[in-house]
Amino acid sequence: MNAIAQSLADPTVRGWYLGFCLALVLLPMVALAFWYRSRAKQNSVDRSMLLRVSLLTLLWMVVNALAFGLLMWADGVNGIAG
Repeated sequence: MNAIAQSLADPTVRGWYLGFCLALVLLPMVALAFWYRSRAKQNSVDRSMLLRVSLLTLLWMVVNALAFGLLMWADGVNGIAG
């Protein structure tokens, strides 16, 4: 774990990781919106689909929290934040 914190202290790695986190925030929501819109145009939106979308959104939020949590943890270990 210490190696992860040290690698995230490097500005280049940190920049790439922030880019990854940004993509992790935006791309799933764009894909989900397109998927939902295409299903809505086909009139195939039902209760089970809404449940799947809700569960995918919850999973997406957990993954984002873990990704950004790792970055905050590395900042704390490296003394960057604060």
